[in-house]
Parts: sequence; structure tokens; C-alpha cells
Amino acid sequence: MPGRARFIIISIIWIATLSGALFWFLTTRTTTLAMAAGPRGSESFQLATAVAQVFNDTVKNARIDVFETGGSGDNVRLLESGQVDFATVQADTPVGESVSAVASLYLDAYQLIVRQGSGIRHFSDLAGQRVAIAPAGSGQNKAFWFLAQHYGLDTEQLSALPMAEEAANFAMMMNQVDAVFRVRVPGNQAIHELVSEHPIELVPIQQADALALQQPAIRSGIIPAGAYRGAPALPQADLSTAVLARLLVARSDVDVNLVHAMTRVLFDRHSELVALTGLAGFIQPIDNASRISIPLHSGAQRYYDREKPGFWQQNTRLLASLLYVVAILSSVGVALRSRLLRGRRVKVSDYNRQLMEIANQARRAESYEQLLKLKDKLVGMLQHIVDDLSRDRVTQEEFEHFSFTWQAVDTVVRDRLLLRKGEA
Repeated sequence: MPGRARFIIISIIWIATLSGALFWFLTTRTTTLAMAAGPRGSESFQLATAVAQVFNDTVKNARIDVFETGGSGDNVRLLESGQVDFATVQADTPVGESVSAVASLYLDAYQLIVRQGSGIRHFSDLAGQRVAIAPAGSGQNKAFWFLAQHYGLDTEQLSALPMAEEAANFAMMMNQVDAVFRVRVPGNQAIHELVSEHPIELVPIQQADALALQQPAIRSGIIPAGAYRGAPALPQADLSTAVLARLLVARSDVDVNLVHAMTRVLFDRHSELVALTGLAGFIQPIDNASRISIPLHSGAQRYYDREKPGFWQQNTRLLASLLYVVAILSSVGVALRSRLLRGRRVKVSDYNRQLMEIANQARRAESYEQLLKLKDKLVGMLQHIVDDLSRDRVTQEEFEHFSFTWQAVDTVVRDRLLLRKGEA
């Protein structure tokens, strides 16, 4: 027995030690997440870096590493292959079911930049011109060909040259291209650099509402007057264009708590993000008015629903009415029960009075036959009250009280019967 007890104690100690070690490991383990953020130097990379910094400083046991990529197309491929957990994408980028939306980061604008004196006043004027566009596979590249298709331009009618932003700026300054197309936030730094070194103009992108019929993520917007230069202003007045959101998305299978923590950082740590980059001031939740076709991640949805009234708050009036009805029914029930109890007491009192009357009649009875009738009456009363008991018309306590009285009267009747029988 002592050996068995020692074995049990040692086993308990080992189990407790292993459990503590496992708990320590699970609570101290850091989950590393990856975010694909587009080209280095782009607004999406800049904002993603700021978000990662605040996230890493705020969220315990999790950190985010930001990676440079070629753009939205690359980001979606990395997400769907499971190589990254979060990514920034244009809202019009096709995604599969494995990708869910988290938040809207800012609005990108379709921007067509041309050399002064080029004669290009509309997108359709690009026919026969040389245009620097983003590399193939990027969201900007697809946006350009989407516009070209809308305006009836194909690859044979213009010379579209895919290249990086720095190369496009250089090509514009060297007059090797006539226009540059970009989908960037108004005031983009790369466009600023181009403006400062070369005389350019911005061409409006018309028919944004018609474009939205084909791509619902697009809507009408403007590039504000003076977005790139104050004097002389460039553009000279608010310039009509098409805009669409730059989104933060996540793999649908990323842990709900981690996505919830990310969404909480985006909105609860807003001032810290704005201190790192002004772009954070444009972060918005995704709602029905956003016209975003990508479904929300359940972690983000949980954050957005935090201030929605719960079931009890939504149905306060209905619940109050139900409570009022229940109170009335309860009052009626109490009244009926009281009345029923009074009826029971009256009934048992009647039985007891009848028993006393039978006892008095038994004492005065002068014949054996009269006593037998009283005996039959007692038996009938007992049958009635037993039936009342089975139907819950009298309580067990009332029945026992009646039984005590009934037995006493029955004893009186039997004694009188024996007496009369002896006399006979």
C-alpha cells in the first residue's frame, strides 16, 4: 500500500508539472503573421508598415511581418496559396472564397497623367499614343485595360508599356511616353516627384457611374484642386475621376481572435496610426454602403457588431409587454388559487359538519337499522373525499384531517352498533 500511494503521488506531481509547462508554452508562444503590402514606397506598403508596428506593440503573443510584393494580383495569389495571412488589395481585384475583407484603408483614384501640349483630353484620346502602365498582374494593370475596353480601345490602337513607377517617371521626363496611368491615392508621392520635374496635366476619367455598372466597387470621385501643386494649382479645379477602395483582407481561415485584434487596432488605436501616417485617417469599416463584394471575415464582423444592441435591447418593448401580460396572468392565477383553496376549505368543513351530525345521530339512534344507515353514509362520504383527493380537489393535509375525524365518528357508530346488537 505505501508503494502504491507513492506511485500515485509521483504521478500527480508529473501530471501537474506537465500541465503547467504546457500552459506556459501556450500562453507565451508568439504567433507570427505575414502581410503582403504591395511595392515598397507605395501608400499601401507605408500604411501596412504603420499598422504592423502598432499591432506588434499592442497585441500580446502575436506579431506581423510586412512583405513587399508586385501588387494586388500577387497579394491575392499569396493569400490563396496560404503564404501570407493579410494583404492589401484594390476592391475590384477578383478573389476566391478563401479571402475575406477586414477594413477599407483609403480610396485610390484612377489618374491619367499626360505631357502638356499632348492634345490628350479624354481617355479615348490615347489611341495611337504611348502609355506607361503598371506591370502585368497588378491591379493597376487590370484597371487600365478595364478602362480601355470600356472606351473601345484595344492593344492594336495604343502602345501600352508595363513598367515600374520610377521607370515610368523617367520615361515621361525623357519624352519616351505620352501618358502615365496609375491607380493611386490623390497626392501620391511618385506623381508629386513627376510634377516637380516635368510639366504635366491630369486628364479627367469620365463615366464613373457607367463603369460601376460593370464593376460595383467603382464610384464617382474627384482629385481635389491643388492636390499636386498649390501655385499654379494642379489640378486647377476638382477633377472628376473614378475611385475605389484599397482594402485590407485576410485569409478566411485565419483565427477569428487574431482578425478581431487586427480590426481593433485599426479603429481603437486610430490616433497612434495617424501619428505614423496620415493615410490612417481614411480607414473606415466595411458596411453595406461600401459596395464591396468580398464577404467580411467573422473576426472583423465581431468587432463591427460590438455596439449593436443585443436581443434584449432590440426587443425591450415586446419584453415589457410580455412581462405585463405575465404579471396579469400571475395575478389571475393567484386569485383563482385563493378561490379554489377557499372552496376546498368550505368543502372539507361541510364534510366535518356532516361527520359531527352523524356522530350526534348515532348517539340518539334507537334502532340497529338507523345505525346501519349511518354507517353506510360514512362509507359514502369516505368514497367522495377519496375521489376529491385523486382529482386534487382536496390536499393531502385536508384529507388526513378528515380521516382523523372520520375514524373517530366511525368508532362511535360501531360502538353503538355493538351496543344495540348486544341488547337485541
